[in-house]
Amino acid sequence: MEEIKRPNMVMGVALLHKCNFNCEHCGYIYIGDAEDHQIRPGYKLTWDQFQTAIADCRSMEDDYWNMNFTGGETTLWEDDGKEFVDVLIETAKRGIYPSYNTNGSYFDDYGQCHDFFHKYVENTDVPLGTFISIDKFHKNYDEEKGRSKSLDNVVRVLDEMPEDKRKGLRTNVVTIVTKDPNSGLPEEMISHYSALGIGLGRGFPMMAIGKAKDLVDQLPPPPDFTKRRRMEGSETEGGRPMRRGVSLVGDDYYQGPNIVGKLGHLRDLYPDA
Repeated sequence: MEEIKRPNMVMGVALLHKCNFNCEHCGYIYIGDAEDHQIRPGYKLTWDQFQTAIADCRSMEDDYWNMNFTGGETTLWEDDGKEFVDVLIETAKRGIYPSYNTNGSYFDDYGQCHDFFHKYVENTDVPLGTFISIDKFHKNYDEEKGRSKSLDNVVRVLDEMPEDKRKGLRTNVVTIVTKDPNSGLPEEMISHYSALGIGLGRGFPMMAIGKAKDLVDQLPPPPDFTKRRRMEGSETEGGRPMRRGVSLVGDDYYQGPNIVGKLGHLRDLYPDA
């Protein structure tokens, strides 16, 4: 298994609008025709569009990319006979570090969880980042036991793998932070999974978009982006300069809320690459 290099470029790839959850805090799905988000009902990135995005990344030969796939629910994506795990494998085979966000429901079925991770490691040695959203609003964990069925299955699958296969399969929990100090995960759950190698430190502030507008009384103070700005222009361990990344929605590249380029022309955004 290859060691994880630190990417100096990140592309957030929106795969689809569809989700099998209906979380009250969600700012990205079930937004109807809201004007405050780029992803609309019925949206789905095609396999061909994904391949073009891969080619865009590879056109910048001196940079090492991380493609982070988001949704909707990423594991529901399928197109042209391909499933989501095929997207991750193709990304890795093309020399790009893949990661993704999921609500974890796909992994509630042990057989599916087993086949997903085994298919990945049997087709590539590139590390994989899994970010599972679990918090008070998702309700996808047992509040009494302080456990999550999806995480239990992921831990079991990885524990059954040879060490050299599971080494690069990094699993992390993502939580939504509100002003309520009890909005996070139970301490017992954090201790339990941390001891098993699951990262539980990623928290993101709730945003007043989509359905979450109804929870405005729970919005935390806005995040401090000073540290992020300082990182831009610095160098990674491999000596590559950090650059401002992009997000892909359909045929458009975004930086923040603004369209800055077109799919197939990513290099135009980085003339010094």
